[in-house]
Amino acid sequence: MTTSEFFRNKAAFLEEQEPYIVLSKEKLVAERNNYYRVGDTEIAVSSIVQNQLDRLIGLPSRQRQGIEEAYGEEAIAGLRNSLAMSNCVAKPQNFALVANSQKLVVDGIVPLKDSVIPMESFFNLLEMFVDKHHYNIEVLESSQNGIYGISARLMPESPQYDTFFDDDAFISNGYYIKWNLGEIEVGNYYLRLVCSNGAVAKREHSLARLHKVDDVRIREFLKAPDNSRIIKNNLVRIKEAARIAAYTPASLNEVFQGRKLLTRHGVPEDLAEQLMPYTQLLNRYEDLYGGNVPVSRAKSNIMMWDMYNSLTDFASHTPLWGESDNRRSSLMQRSVDLLQRERDIQPYYDIYT
Repeated sequence: MTTSEFFRNKAAFLEEQEPYIVLSKEKLVAERNNYYRVGDTEIAVSSIVQNQLDRLIGLPSRQRQGIEEAYGEEAIAGLRNSLAMSNCVAKPQNFALVANSQKLVVDGIVPLKDSVIPMESFFNLLEMFVDKHHYNIEVLESSQNGIYGISARLMPESPQYDTFFDDDAFISNGYYIKWNLGEIEVGNYYLRLVCSNGAVAKREHSLARLHKVDDVRIREFLKAPDNSRIIKNNLVRIKEAARIAAYTPASLNEVFQGRKLLTRHGVPEDLAEQLMPYTQLLNRYEDLYGGNVPVSRAKSNIMMWDMYNSLTDFASHTPLWGESDNRRSSLMQRSVDLLQRERDIQPYYDIYT
């Protein structure tokens, strides 16, 4: 990304940022499902935001459903307000509500650990970081919801190369900086350059988080890349996970987890099953053994490394998402999380095969 492209993108993000308001729990008065009052103004919230607000005040979804079925929607509104008042004393916390100006509904909520962090502060810190550490801003990605988080991927002027296997190289000294209204995060990532399937994937490791912008915190934030020990330890772990995955079959449970990753990122069920054929494999086992085989102990015919490659290939190349859609990087990140978990199927030494 050239300097002029960065400043054009920055200006576009700042111009398109949706309006938000910072509130404490007791300032938001529930009236009915998906509707609240702030002072004299009634606001509508999406179902996702409604569920998040309920979690903030300690109202489980099952309890809410039971009370609503027994006593009606008015009782739920009263319970929400009562819990908000008591919860704001026991667990005080502000949050930002983000409006969707086109749909006229609040469809983003960001819990705040300290003060709100404006988008302008993120861009200022990003520019300081790249100047100090001699990095280039390669990609700016944004979420497609009311929170409007931004992620910047930074490429070093002097890349350091390593390999998983002989023909599988990656850059080990990339950095990313992410922002939402409540937090700025910096971390190291490994960018896999030439995968066996042609995909490009990255793995992120958080190094520091900022919840308030001041001179002391900014100085500490800018020192994050100096923590070489953590970066080296993370690199060792991911290389070992890749080595194990190369000769370990995925269990049915792990295939299911892969399919769930796809559907959680909005991939249609039929396409997710095509990529991660959990139901097909499960049916085969049930035909042979009935329903008595634990899925975490049932081998699939897919190697864990191949399954990981399928997920990252989809994240890299699917035409369903735009190039700057952060579901691409999110799916890659979650795929590597799955790769690094302890394997369900444990390989063992065998002198008889």
